[in-house]
Amino acid sequence: MKSTAYSRFCRRLFSKLFEHLNISETSRNRLLEKADISMVYQEYYSMVLMNIIIGFTVSFLSTLIVYLLLPNQMTALLLLTVSSVVPVAIGLYYITLPASKAKSRGKNIDRFLPYATNFINTMSVAGISPAEIFEALSEVELYGELQKEAKKIVTEIDMMGVDTITALKHAIQISPSEKFKEFLQGILGVIMSGSELTPYFQRCVDKYMERDLIERKKNLEALAVMAEAFVVTVIAFPLFLVIIISIMGMTSGGIAFEFLFILAFLILPLAYFGFY
Repeated sequence: MKSTAYSRFCRRLFSKLFEHLNISETSRNRLLEKADISMVYQEYYSMVLMNIIIGFTVSFLSTLIVYLLLPNQMTALLLLTVSSVVPVAIGLYYITLPASKAKSRGKNIDRFLPYATNFINTMSVAGISPAEIFEALSEVELYGELQKEAKKIVTEIDMMGVDTITALKHAIQISPSEKFKEFLQGILGVIMSGSELTPYFQRCVDKYMERDLIERKKNLEALAVMAEAFVVTVIAFPLFLVIIISIMGMTSGGIAFEFLFILAFLILPLAYFGFY
């Protein structure tokens, strides 16, 4: 999510309000950076506030028109419900979005980190400097959000003229992945101690690959359990249930066939959706 003319307009509109509140922006700006939202705290939450106001206005006016056309208790309840739920839903969505997006990015980085460290180790063996390694990593789209983190490091080094150590320190502060923070912290320690980076990268490759293998095995085991549960609860059990109900319905007439329609068109789709 990037800064737009609309978000900048919202910031100017509510600037005095945020100045009056005098809220510390450091932690909130850091969270937005972790979520890869290219806005400062005031701009983002000004946009959120404006969206809430617009959502309330639109929902209130639209339901008010319905109430004026059809004045009764149902439309009055609809007016109160919709005009209350819509702004609350919009507010909750945008307020929780940075943390949710940061968490999602962290998981994405953790997923690609074992393979990225292998790439980094290969380049380190060739004697390439850390700055050049991250520059090469920033050009590989295969690594998802990890590529974006590398781009941020390269941008600070090339565009802002900071040294590699400072860029890595800032990357540690804004990274949503604890594993990537640990990896960068290790690079900093090795550089500042004057040691060779290649042995450290090799250890990281071995460690992350082993962890990745263990996690994949756990995921496969969990997937196998879910597959068995799916077959039993959604395929086998309903099949036997339909047969039993059909036989009982034809013999004793104790169970109505309407239940089969409820099972087929309501219960089973909900069960499939639950597993999905």
